[in-house]
Amino acid sequence: MRLFFAVPVLLLAIGCGNPEVPATRLADAEAAIRAANEVGAPTIPRAALHLKMANDQLETAKKYVADDQVELAAFALDRAKLDAELALALARQEQSQAKAGTVQQKADSLRGPSPVAAPPPAK
Repeated sequence: MRLFFAVPVLLLAIGCGNPEVPATRLADAEAAIRAANEVGAPTIPRAALHLKMANDQLETAKKYVADDQVELAAFALDRAKLDAELALALARQEQSQAKAGTVQQKADSLRGPSPVAAPPPAK
């Protein structure tokens, strides 16, 4: 008898939870896109591609929400967030590599010519 009452309550709880999911996912996706924009992803070709895909998925998700297709909206928002996070990571990687190259050049210029004479060529 308890199971008879528990199943409808569980189904009601699951059903009522779905409309809330896209709201938090929308905020997460928008925050990830904003972060990628702030670190300069639009100026880095590989990152810009993923940022564009994130924006496209965000727009798709908004259309799904308007059409009351909550599950599809949730999937599109997840994809938008992941694409934005990838754009962010690619932008940071590019910036790190650029900084490493600059540091390497500085180190090479400070090192200068070696004070030790090169060994004579072997005969």
